[in-house]
Amino acid sequence: MDAVKQRTGLASSGLPGDRVGARVSELPGRPGSKSLIRDLNVSLLIELVRRFGPVSRADLARQSQISAPTVSGIVRHLLNRGIFSEVALAPSSGGRPPILLQLEPKAGYVVGIKLRDDGLTTVVCDLDGRVVVTVETVVTLVGQPAAAIAAIEQATREALSQAGITRSKVLGVGVGLPGIIDSSLGVCTFSHLLRWDDVELARPLRQKLRLPVLVDNDVNTLAVAEKWAGGGIAARNFVTLSIGRGVGIGIVIDRAIYRGAAGGAGEFGHIVVDPDGPECECGRFGCLEAFVGERALRQRLAARLGHEVSREELVERATARDGATVEVLDVAGRQLGLALANVISLLAPELLIICGEGTELGEPFLAPAIAAVRTQAFADLGRHLEVKTQSWGNDAWAAGAATLALRELFNLPGPDEQRRAVWHWLGA
Repeated sequence: MDAVKQRTGLASSGLPGDRVGARVSELPGRPGSKSLIRDLNVSLLIELVRRFGPVSRADLARQSQISAPTVSGIVRHLLNRGIFSEVALAPSSGGRPPILLQLEPKAGYVVGIKLRDDGLTTVVCDLDGRVVVTVETVVTLVGQPAAAIAAIEQATREALSQAGITRSKVLGVGVGLPGIIDSSLGVCTFSHLLRWDDVELARPLRQKLRLPVLVDNDVNTLAVAEKWAGGGIAARNFVTLSIGRGVGIGIVIDRAIYRGAAGGAGEFGHIVVDPDGPECECGRFGCLEAFVGERALRQRLAARLGHEVSREELVERATARDGATVEVLDVAGRQLGLALANVISLLAPELLIICGEGTELGEPFLAPAIAAVRTQAFADLGRHLEVKTQSWGNDAWAAGAATLALRELFNLPGPDEQRRAVWHWLGA
């Protein structure tokens, strides 16, 4: 399987598809059993087709180092189950032209949910991560975890009904929310935006929906989505920066999300840049978010204009390059960039992906931030850094959460029923 590692750049790291190259002997339990070997072979072929399809059976055999008869048998089974489809004939170098295979995106679906203080966005996505249906729900969630669980259940059922998808076709549910999340337990340890402490989400939702449920920090879900099929698919080390009301980062190291102890990594907005600075929503003083978060930008501009400034007005003025607004955003952008330059100096990623609602402020905010990263990061780390900006929308957050379920299902199976892979859920 080393050939597959070289071709795909995959390693045993826990992001989508990154475990496919692991040897059987590296896995816990049943290291030589026929059923586990079969599961590994099926997992490997599905992941290769997902990542590199359309692809021929011969190419699958070459890249996976699985025998051609075994590949043919697995492919035939997956075609019968509707997980693969035959899409085209490849050019022939002589003899019968090979038929190409692709993953059938409509073979199954996942649900993704993004929680906010004032509601939630729910999406249904196919196996390619494409959004099929979006449902917006307005409900107060601050201090109301029970209301969140009820709203998630209702919104999930409504979204599936609108999409015309039966529960048997749904592979799992992913939930993203702001705060410190213990993703292994599906518990929100702390969220200052939602005012939640030690809220259990995964277990009660599994009981209500009778589906696998995964929960993670919302910025981490964006990083997972970027690694799955977005701007970070080819990167080994990258940082996703989310800017808006909150400021956070998702950290990918050697193709794995770095969550830190109990899921606390990435709370970038709450590094203290000035202990004598303004009060942050978290209750401390001088956090980065209190200088560059949306609320801080609106307050600073309001002081210049002499009236309250809504988010819509802030974006409109930024788009129109209003003088006072540009000055406020330039100062804040440079503050953000300086703090971010320290992250780049510390982690030395190859890629920075900027996303979140703050991207709607455009060049007046982003240009000074990126310029500060380029000039203030240590040595050549800032100059050589690739920077991408992603368009923002509530459905992007929710689709990121849906990717949690896709990632889990496309990973290698484990030795127990908790680590069943995608084709088991699809009935293959």
